[in-house]
Amino acid sequence: MADPRFHTVVASDGAELHVEEDGAADAPVTLVLAHGWTLSTRAWRAQAEALAAAGDVRVLRYDQRGHGRSTQGDAWLSGVPAADADRFGPGPSVDQLGGDLAAVLDQLVPSGPVVLAGHSMGGMTIMALADQRPALFAVGGRVAGVLLTNTSSGGLSRLTLGFPEVVAKPVRRSIIKTLRKIAAKPGKADAFRAKQSTSARLAVAQTRWLLFGRKAPRAAIVECNEIIKTCPSATLAGFFPALMTHEKRTALKALGGAEVEVVASSRDRLTPAAHARRLAEAIPGARLTVVPGTGHMLPMERPQVVSSLLTKLIAAARAREESAA
Repeated sequence: MADPRFHTVVASDGAELHVEEDGAADAPVTLVLAHGWTLSTRAWRAQAEALAAAGDVRVLRYDQRGHGRSTQGDAWLSGVPAADADRFGPGPSVDQLGGDLAAVLDQLVPSGPVVLAGHSMGGMTIMALADQRPALFAVGGRVAGVLLTNTSSGGLSRLTLGFPEVVAKPVRRSIIKTLRKIAAKPGKADAFRAKQSTSARLAVAQTRWLLFGRKAPRAAIVECNEIIKTCPSATLAGFFPALMTHEKRTALKALGGAEVEVVASSRDRLTPAAHARRLAEAIPGARLTVVPGTGHMLPMERPQVVSSLLTKLIAAARAREESAA
């Protein structure tokens, strides 16, 4: 596969968003991939390589603000209640991410049909965009297809990680306490995390338990650890309140004008399959796929499943464009 072409998109507050482009620049359909919390464009590598090789789609994947090679921007302001902002300091909002995705579309995809794919926080980003610019998703609108994988429209503050509530409640308190410490001294946290192994047996076992299924390839887990390790600690802690207060259920109906695939993993501890079922029920015409035995990082654990669903959406978008010509 040829090396990607790089672009920089400037968001409304001056944040510089790193974008990688694969595939034919003049392809009839553009696919835009939005990654999740603490990740980067690398999380979509398998899909970008497989789909760009087909030659009939232009693939754009970008680093969310504060992740990878994208900057935080001047408005690193929290869109969460003051109590949470006070605990974690200034941070971003999911609505801000929706605006960033709009900037990517406006500056790099000014015309032609688009398929959007979002994993975890990336799916929430698409929901925020639909809330802000519903006309994009209307029947016959620019966005012809949407894939939402391992994501949620809200209610994440009640996360259990698969534990009974009597255990989950103190675990949540411990997570918040740890993230508050990270937010207070992100530089110290960065130095500590830089020394941690991404491939040691314990590191792999911990990530397998939290983010993958039991049979996930070890190489995928190590790569995931490497990606997360590069995420700045300020970003790791800064996004947490926004995710916990994310609520976009009222925006879901707007997605119904596009072809929508909702994907879940049966062993997802962060966004359990119940969240995907609620999405599929709320989005008119959405199709639900639950992949047995897999965890939260489905695009890396079972890349071919996600690529196959994206191929279907791309083909449908291309057919729609040809019929309208």
